Amino acid sequence: MALFSRRKKSADDAVTPAPDAEETATGSDAVNADHAVTEVEQPVEAPSIGISVQAFRGVGAQAGPEVALPTSDAQPEAAAADPRPVQPAPPAQPAAPEERRLPLASPLPPEQTETVAGMKDNVLLREALTEIEAGASNDQLLGVMRQALQGHLYIRVNGDARAQISEGKPLSVAVVRDNDDRQFMLAFSSARAVRDSVQLEADPAATSAVAQPVTSVLQQVVSGDFAGLIVDNASAPHRVVFPTDLLQKTLEQADVDMTVKTILAAPREQDSTLKVGEALAVKRMWVAVNEGDGSGQAGIAEAQTTDGRRFLQLFSHPLEVIALGRGDRPLPFEPEQLAKVLSSHSDMAGVIVDSAGPSIVVERDALTPVLALAVALGD
Repeated sequence: MALFSRRKKSADDAVTPAPDAEETATGSDAVNADHAVTEVEQPVEAPSIGISVQAFRGVGAQAGPEVALPTSDAQPEAAAADPRPVQPAPPAQPAAPEERRLPLASPLPPEQTETVAGMKDNVLLREALTEIEAGASNDQLLGVMRQALQGHLYIRVNGDARAQISEGKPLSVAVVRDNDDRQFMLAFSSARAVRDSVQLEADPAATSAVAQPVTSVLQQVVSGDFAGLIVDNASAPHRVVFPTDLLQKTLEQADVDMTVKTILAAPREQDSTLKVGEALAVKRMWVAVNEGDGSGQAGIAEAQTTDGRRFLQLFSHPLEVIALGRGDRPLPFEPEQLAKVLSSHSDMAGVIVDSAGPSIVVERDALTPVLALAVALGD
């Protein structure tokens, strides 16, 4: 547990949440995501695996057609006859590579940093917030929400947090109130963000900060008398406001231990894929379902490599599906269902988890604990 203390602090903050941020966050009820538009995905980046095409295949049924990538062969229709000579078109300039922005992130986890010595940042959340500006899109806000779902958050405490914990008292968390006297709990991606928040006060009093698992912080907001959570309140415009109803839905669909997300957010080790394989044998995941081919049969998203190997796409939370912006519907997927799919599709090379990043490719030989479930089920 990381703690730091500053000078005396007033009992109440007087920071008003940014109206734009709050309004947009309140509208981010996209966790339900019942979209019906299918978009062709560009090649998915993954460590050591070149993903070439996105496909949707029926569960337990014969494989459906792959979704082809757009080609440049299509020619525009001929224009009306024109007596003037046609000038040759200038040579095409190569397109600049598209910048990878929210809601996507790098396939590999970022390097861990400490903006205050001894207090680790939630780097994924901190970096996601740097992309947020006034009037951020719904997708961007959901991108921040999904990146907050691993590791820890810092909370400000009025007084000495260490003493309150040792005495068994509830933490006196710092809050802000808006013009309607609604309370918002404060959370921070780094110790520097906490320090910036404390320095807003005209008469700072004793303040400490404590790091807590993200699910613990969200549960405090949902169970308390709070209208929502403000992340990095002193970092405008790089701050967000998440309403309590969104946090409640997020928690209902999350693994309370964030097991898979924690592994993916940590530096890669030799046994990282084995750890994910073990987690997949006991933790519920999600798949992306699409019914856009008009046949009425749902298909589950796969990724296919340039050499034709198939990987089932798995997701640690519905927000990971929504973040891709493909219009897919998240569907819960229990370990037994994954075991049945892998055992009945021997050509399935493995799975790719959270392709919006950070992501990991788990090949079939690391999925032995999952395949053992199929044996137990008699498949």
